[in-house]
Amino acid sequence: MKKKLLAGALALAILTGGTVLASAGSQSQALVSLSYLTGTFWNDLKAIVKQDVDRNTAGLLNEAAAQAGQTGSASGSGFVSYTSVNGDVVTGTLGSGLIWTSGSGMVRGGTLVDATAGAEIGIGSGLTPGHRYLAGTEVTLVVSSQTAQWMGEGQWTVSAGDPVVDPPVAMSFTDVAQSAWYYNDVAYVYEHKLFDGVTSASFSPSGKMQRCMMTTVLHRLAGKPPVGYILLFSDIPDGQWYTEGTIWAGQRNVVTGVGDGRFSPFANITRQEIAVILYRYAGQMGYNVSQSADLSGFGDSQSVAAWGREAVSWAVGVGILNGSNGLLLPYGDATRAEVSAMLHRFAVWSGA
Repeated sequence: MKKKLLAGALALAILTGGTVLASAGSQSQALVSLSYLTGTFWNDLKAIVKQDVDRNTAGLLNEAAAQAGQTGSASGSGFVSYTSVNGDVVTGTLGSGLIWTSGSGMVRGGTLVDATAGAEIGIGSGLTPGHRYLAGTEVTLVVSSQTAQWMGEGQWTVSAGDPVVDPPVAMSFTDVAQSAWYYNDVAYVYEHKLFDGVTSASFSPSGKMQRCMMTTVLHRLAGKPPVGYILLFSDIPDGQWYTEGTIWAGQRNVVTGVGDGRFSPFANITRQEIAVILYRYAGQMGYNVSQSADLSGFGDSQSVAAWGREAVSWAVGVGILNGSNGLLLPYGDATRAEVSAMLHRFAVWSGA
């Protein structure tokens, strides 16, 4: 399989080089047109390579199915087939790969790269059956279904861990597919009554998160401690669904206003604002927030506000905030799915 994948990559590289050569000369000197190379031929070759990769990955999945129950058996492809049970802790070294074939599991530590989806997944993220993963750091996974089958390449160890790990709860939301990267995160916040759907059948994962929603969710995370109303912010009246959470968060200095005594409850909340709120909340709860990360590897690290840099560095360092295509996007409006993921990762990190 590796040879075929390399062959596909080489073909794409040759095509890219050919495109450069075609554009270097005049149109009359080129053997084929640049538009053909970058259009029809390029698309056809990508489709052929994808079919080849899919076909060979399917072959590995068939091997895994045939070897189910033969824990630790080697396949002809160089992968080893495993069967694990609920609570098993799976640890892999940097560069090790796996194909998750059935059951559910989640990342407990480190970072996995989902090679099938082309994205990194962090702490608290679930594994999708049929996807291929690569350990971007030393990584720890935990099996959360009764049984799970997977195929590993490289150095993987399996040990008994937690006696019971609850699998993601079944949900009635029609807009949260089981294959979505945020499925386990939404299941977590829904099961722990941190989030409600916008309707009984819709979660609205791409909907924007508002400031008053965040204070309400954080109040629930803290166990909904009782709070008496005070006029802390001029635009937070008594008796609203978001009143208690916002007054509680303001009294604990977890959130501050926007100036002029206002909170601006219905303004969208940004990614760096959430990092700051979780950082302050963690400090208030007595968690160790000394860990941090170097942000210089992100292309937009200089755009992080001075007031948010320490919190963002902490959130990246503990795996709560991940970048997107090499960017932090600190001023980007956070979606409900993104906040679900950050809260789930926070809970895994804190042991809550």
